Amino acid sequence: MNRSSAPIPLEKFSFEIPQISFINLSNGIDLYFIQKEKLPIVKLILISSSGSLNDPVDKKGLTFLTSLLIDEGAGEYDALQLNNEIEKLGTIQSILVNHDTFTLSVLSLKEHFERSFELLSKIILEPRFEETDFHREKKRMLDKILQLKDEPSYIATTAFEKRLFINSPYAYPEIGYEETSTAISKNDVTEFYKSNFCRSKFSAIIVGNITEGEAAGLFNKYLGSLKSQKSETVVNVSSGVKKNIYFIDKKESAQSEIRIGNLTKPRKADDYNAARIMNTILGGQFSSRINLNLREKRGLTYGAGSSLNYSKNTGYLEISTAVNIKNTSEAIQEIMNEMNLIRQNISKDEIDFAKSYLIKQFPSRFETYTQIASNISPLITHELPTDYYNSYVSNIENVTPEEIQRAALEYVKPDEAIIVVVGDKLEVIPQLKTFSEITPVELDLNGNIIG
Repeated sequence: MNRSSAPIPLEKFSFEIPQISFINLSNGIDLYFIQKEKLPIVKLILISSSGSLNDPVDKKGLTFLTSLLIDEGAGEYDALQLNNEIEKLGTIQSILVNHDTFTLSVLSLKEHFERSFELLSKIILEPRFEETDFHREKKRMLDKILQLKDEPSYIATTAFEKRLFINSPYAYPEIGYEETSTAISKNDVTEFYKSNFCRSKFSAIIVGNITEGEAAGLFNKYLGSLKSQKSETVVNVSSGVKKNIYFIDKKESAQSEIRIGNLTKPRKADDYNAARIMNTILGGQFSSRINLNLREKRGLTYGAGSSLNYSKNTGYLEISTAVNIKNTSEAIQEIMNEMNLIRQNISKDEIDFAKSYLIKQFPSRFETYTQIASNISPLITHELPTDYYNSYVSNIENVTPEEIQRAALEYVKPDEAIIVVVGDKLEVIPQLKTFSEITPVELDLNGNIIG
């Protein structure tokens, strides 16, 4: 198989894009609704704007711990009883936290959806936050932090974000650190729930076998007292980060974890599609430049790639790979070469393939009710129009080569790149010193500069 040349694009396809209805409920909650009658199931996502950006500096992990505790008993049910009630229905419930949002979701059979909704409303409005549950979940969280501190991939990613965002709330992992999470009390959790979660902006997504009227009725019946607020956290992210090389010592490590990247524009930027096409060519899929170079041509890694990552207030480019520790400097140099090269020239063939790849991939993002709901979430976070996906294909097709080349200059900035390497210090340092213009800086496991 010849992976050096792109596959021939397929013929155009037809795809029915789900149409989103928008309803502003009487309590201020924004409801995004899609009726799908093919299957007897309903997916609900409730999004609060109370993400981990709101955590105090000395208690990072507070939002995360609250998310672990909020469904450990609610209303008349203790933790075990509540779990049993949910399991009896066959309902799948999940709670996730990121920097911007606190998200609760339910996937239920239509016949059990109202009961599932009722139980979720108890979790949202009447969490118990029992002392025994607090200590159990806090220990589980601290155990997870200790586990993550031994994983080079996690260490590299969180250290990269720490150096990229410096003192911004985005610099800290949602789960926090051992010392900050240890400092969290049960009172901190209850106060966070009252002052942040309950006073946040709420949005909801429903996809499934239910009518618009039925959906609105359930919100009025069970969550009518939940008032959506307009207060949101606005974070200014500095763009004055200078190029630097950082390393974290991982003794006797056979591999180096490498992260390279720079700050970019927010998701709402006008050149988002141009940047996405450009990144697909750089490192966004298997036959990208970075992967073909490091994996296919040089045999340095099993995989290397790049991504454009977005939160509500900012965006950043991240290039990641893991290589044999003896090949650390070569891998970094080749990544930097690719960053420079894409700023100089992108061929028509590469552009045509990247567009085809993104367009042909598009329908697979809407195959299940959960996928449909999940793809509405970014519209809420980034304040995009409900008909955004209607013009997705034409927006990709209409991006010009000049716009894509300009995006490479705007989004790929080797002169501002942060480089983070996790590996054995004795092996890594001599190689990093070959980059004579920069003195490597040592970090601790939390991404803080040592010394």
